[in-house]
Amino acid sequence: MARKHRLMLLLAFEILVLGFAQALVQPPRRPGVTIEMSVTPHHVVT
Repeated sequence: MARKHRLMLLLAFEILVLGFAQALVQPPRRPGVTIEMSVTPHHVVT
């Protein structure tokens, strides 16, 4: 295998490992948009 290909595979593996490590340290957040239900019946929030 060419040296260039080995370096690309090594870089891809490092990114994969670092991504998993970061996901374990910082768990995924909940979605940023919060939708609240209206108390008034038939009230449309725009």
